[in-house]
Amino acid sequence: MEIFISQHNERTGPFTPQEIQAGLASGKFQTTDLIWYQGIEGWVPLSHASSIFGNNPSMHPSQPASCGLATASLVLGISSIIFILTAIPAVICGHIALSKIKKSQGKLGGKGIALAGLITGYVIFGFVLLIAFIAALSAPVIMKAQKKAYQTEAINNAKQIGLALFQFEDEYGNYPNAATASLVAAKTQTPQITGSSSNARFRQLFSANITESEEMFYAKTPNTRKPDGIIVGNEAIAQNECGFGYIDNIPAKIKDSRPIAMAPFIPGTNKFDSKSFSGKAVILWTDNSVTTLTIDPSTGEALLKGKDILDPTHPIWGGTPPKLLLPE
Repeated sequence: MEIFISQHNERTGPFTPQEIQAGLASGKFQTTDLIWYQGIEGWVPLSHASSIFGNNPSMHPSQPASCGLATASLVLGISSIIFILTAIPAVICGHIALSKIKKSQGKLGGKGIALAGLITGYVIFGFVLLIAFIAALSAPVIMKAQKKAYQTEAINNAKQIGLALFQFEDEYGNYPNAATASLVAAKTQTPQITGSSSNARFRQLFSANITESEEMFYAKTPNTRKPDGIIVGNEAIAQNECGFGYIDNIPAKIKDSRPIAMAPFIPGTNKFDSKSFSGKAVILWTDNSVTTLTIDPSTGEALLKGKDILDPTHPIWGGTPPKLLLPE
């Protein structure tokens, strides 16, 4: 039997079946090559004309070798279900494997495996991108809700501070100041509290046995941390455990209500931090009410009736400029 073969649009032959088999074994011929021999109507792939080799299995065309990158793509794709970072290598290996299989002209197999790995990698990678996109959209909402929670916490703590200050003023005739520190020390037989910070004034509440909780003086800001529970002397409300500033010169037995404690401040300044509570300042008044004021982010001023609440000329101070003590 004389067989003619077409490779890359070039026809050669004639060949015997034995020569075709030898060519397949050596790689000279491929199962995708077209052949024609007398008795058939047209050119057909070599793989479809195995009958010319008889019943001897050794005379049939060999199966293409599996592409290793195709297998690697599938393994990486499946692994990406647990280890997300392997999704990208799965896609890369899948594309390279498909390219190699196409160029091999039948020598390499595994197209289905490569496609499975490629699709799995793309699906997992797309899922990760979707989750990242959703997270990016929801982050501002979550952050806003978190800051609102910090503001609510500060408001509740300010109310507790107000009750403690009211009890102190009732027992010592004034709110905590430098003069009351000696009165508290004498009455309780404890060391006198020293210092000129809001922490120092609030420590008098501990020495006077009015409170044992540091938590009420906490307000979440970039410079504060949760209190450690140590409330002995100057260890009470240690540095960075207090978030409230304090007005040190409130007159005794005043009739009109004035601000006495407030938060949050930019550390080391008398400017309010507009970022901590979503642009709001928490203000405790001497009548134990708590209000929130809008902070001007460009100036750090908390505005009451369009004027900085700490402005000495503001009517709320009754002509007595406020003496603000900041947290340590």
